[in-house]
Amino acid sequence: MHPADTRTAILETSARLYADLGYSAVSMRDVASAMGMTPANLYHHFKNKDDLVRETVAHVFAEKTEPIAEMLEAESRDADRLDLFIDHFVRLLTGDRVFFRFLVRELVDGDEGRLDDLAHTVLERPFRLVSGLADIRQPEEERFLATVSMIGVILGHALLAPLLPHLPGGHAGFADPTSITNHISAALRHAAASDLETK
Repeated sequence: MHPADTRTAILETSARLYADLGYSAVSMRDVASAMGMTPANLYHHFKNKDDLVRETVAHVFAEKTEPIAEMLEAESRDADRLDLFIDHFVRLLTGDRVFFRFLVRELVDGDEGRLDDLAHTVLERPFRLVSGLADIRQPEEERFLATVSMIGVILGHALLAPLLPHLPGGHAGFADPTSITNHISAALRHAAASDLETK
């Protein structure tokens, strides 16, 4: 296997282990064993566990968020770009268990350095593109908060999806990605229309 392919395979293996068990529960020896290689061989690719964790986080998020940025840049109409973002992000969170668990784990347990690195090297571009879809008449601070709120709504739906069938009035259909996308898109359009009426 080419060294670059081996490195990618290591990152994907460690991502699955970290997502399932957490960083502290997974040793370099565990990753090496899952890869069928010796610990010494693993250290040839990554100097220590911190290095492997940092590279794994960057790999997982870059691989999944880059298509979002590319889609947003390719579409010209803001309304279509917003719907594309919501649909892709919802399906990513509900369909990719490793990515979703990784994201939640980073938000809850990520250290300051890793979060800062993640924000600036991986998430800054898609965040700026989504923020650009907000009402340009709003102050920059309001656009920032509106973007955070939108992402928070999507995360909330994905996080609560397994619980929805068990809540009063809920059913499994509410956790369907298309249903979530349509609901969030409609709610955001309604909020935007209400905001215009008050101005």
